[in-house]
Amino acid sequence: MTGPAIWLMEHAGPAIRYRTATELLDGEGIDLEAQRAGLLTYEMTQDWIDRLIPVRPGDMFSLHGSQREAFENVCAKLCELGIRPGMLPVVDASVHGYRQYLAEVDVFTCRPLLASCLNWAGYGDDEAVQACLIKRLDRTYELAKSGDYDIYIDHDTFGDCPAAFRKRPLVDPEFYDGLPGLWDMYAFAHFPEALLDEGTRDRIETVAAYVLHPDYQALDEGYGYMRAGPRRYYSIGWSVHLPAYEALDFTRAFYAYTFVQRLELMAHFATARASEWFRRSVAHLESFHTDRGTYRFPARYLREQRNGYWVQGAYMRLEVNRRSRQSLEIESTFRMCQIKRLMAEGG
Repeated sequence: MTGPAIWLMEHAGPAIRYRTATELLDGEGIDLEAQRAGLLTYEMTQDWIDRLIPVRPGDMFSLHGSQREAFENVCAKLCELGIRPGMLPVVDASVHGYRQYLAEVDVFTCRPLLASCLNWAGYGDDEAVQACLIKRLDRTYELAKSGDYDIYIDHDTFGDCPAAFRKRPLVDPEFYDGLPGLWDMYAFAHFPEALLDEGTRDRIETVAAYVLHPDYQALDEGYGYMRAGPRRYYSIGWSVHLPAYEALDFTRAFYAYTFVQRLELMAHFATARASEWFRRSVAHLESFHTDRGTYRFPARYLREQRNGYWVQGAYMRLEVNRRSRQSLEIESTFRMCQIKRLMAEGG
């Protein structure tokens, strides 16, 4: 992909240029300091740094939510832009508060998300982060190893399920801790190198194989509901459903919005790369190859919204001038180069 990478260096904005230089061209013959300086002063970088608010203990929505300022969205976007520890003191200082919070809080719903975000952002050497990642791998692996997809129970099991929560299936409490979520898969995709050995890699691949199985993909998207107490029921969400799993059908806009993002995520796993879904998906993206060796996907494959969840493909763009026809070509080419890099490097 050297040809497209060179083209990106000539036409892309600061974020894609920096990531192309460091990830696709290994910095060969490039002034990396100049590229890094461009990234740090980039309008989009500064905009997202401004959204990195101090940690708010006890405020779940400051970590997880559809507003841009939610930590999961800001952290993921900064990772996508190429920001890493040591680049900007303001980021390191703000993230320090989240690292402390992770070490102190014991709330199941936010710890995996927070640990995964911090790990991807480059803080995978943090003791609390590593402890959480190991725990999540242990729990998801146990379920994946069992091959059990029979996760639902009758709505009348507890005798207090409100009518409003009977439209979707009810998950057996036995499975709450073991069900893999999207942020788990991002944690496993970027698992700390210091913790990776052959056994750990095998366990991660077992989880990947579990979510790629047709029986998993046939589960309710988002899993369904869970019972948190008497007459207290909540939607679980964040299941690892793969868009266009059975066929290249993008009738549902959500499949188009998450297609490239999910493909890039799953490219980290050997089991996924060998799957029919992955091969078919890559072939589909190849259909958008241009005569000059670049790519131009449909615009809805790479969207940027005012609000939304990053893991639902809400903030996929890395170019500021999105109205330019060439910007979509730049973004598409960069994403395809990244997917091909992961395929070539084995994840």
